[in-house]
Amino acid sequence: MTDILTLAENQNSEQMSLEDFCGTIRHMEAQGKDGISLFNKVISEGLAPNLIAEDEFQHSRRLERITTEITRRFRQEGLRMVLVAGPSCSGKTTTSRFLNHMLRDNGIQPCVVSLDNYFLNLDQRPLDANGDIDYESFYGLDLKQLSRDISSLLAGDQVSMPTYDYVKGERTYQGNTLKLESNSLLFLEGLHALNPLLMPEIEDELKFKLFVTAQATIYYGEKAGLGEHDNRLLRRIYRDFNSRGATALQTLQWWPGVLRGENLWILPFASHADAWFNTSMVFEFSAIKSRVIQLLREVPENEPTEYKIAQRLETLLDRIAPLTHDDFVAIAPKRRFLLSNDGK
Repeated sequence: MTDILTLAENQNSEQMSLEDFCGTIRHMEAQGKDGISLFNKVISEGLAPNLIAEDEFQHSRRLERITTEITRRFRQEGLRMVLVAGPSCSGKTTTSRFLNHMLRDNGIQPCVVSLDNYFLNLDQRPLDANGDIDYESFYGLDLKQLSRDISSLLAGDQVSMPTYDYVKGERTYQGNTLKLESNSLLFLEGLHALNPLLMPEIEDELKFKLFVTAQATIYYGEKAGLGEHDNRLLRRIYRDFNSRGATALQTLQWWPGVLRGENLWILPFASHADAWFNTSMVFEFSAIKSRVIQLLREVPENEPTEYKIAQRLETLLDRIAPLTHDDFVAIAPKRRFLLSNDGK
């Protein structure tokens, strides 16, 4: 599915693949031109479904290659687990869901364990240098209980699985159990899944390590005004409001600590991955624009640091055409990472 986008550039109509389309916008932005105007033209001319379909197709192709390698190692090398890590709102949970569906088609039964459910209760978490709870620390996980449960699962035992309640800030047990069968493959998904101190007793040869990122595909250059982490920040503002009841102000206040934690606990281990996957979609800002702008406008002026960031992000989103309702529902349901309760 290539060459499906009919675009007009400098009065010349031509067929472009998605790669060409994104490359053209990046090139325009790098030259100080308004590359987003080309993206908006696609939306305004009713070509968003074509753009979405092509983007979905390219993502699926990349995931199929990863699935093929996981399947090969499971069948030929005794692979026992897939570790999926990445920074906040990179799309870890949604990527795992897609891989799970593809692996089932290959006769493999994925069994998912979220590291989030092994967070210590808030009153047991480590503190940072200021004496506040360090939400990003690797040692905020109950490493001993996790190790016991994973070892039991790999031994074929049935294990009672915890659930973390973000509202109460505590781990609970609600009767959920998990047991691996002969065709089962354990999926361990979370911020710290690639940390070598996580289950060091299990040989690396038994693990497939996937690092998930979310690097914006088209909005580059000074004219666009997109920062390195803004793609994930906008996702998180949307996610935190919908699934955790947090305001945009709260998310913006948390964000510096999130980035510090990533630099300390997550990014140093990205190079250990067997594969990388970029979840960024060319249409995602258009999909969340209307709701996120509403949330950003609620950030008060008497919080100058966060207000300035909110104003910058609103200016960025103002330049991007929104998807129509029909365009939005064209997004594959499993891909609607922005509507899912993705990992922290």
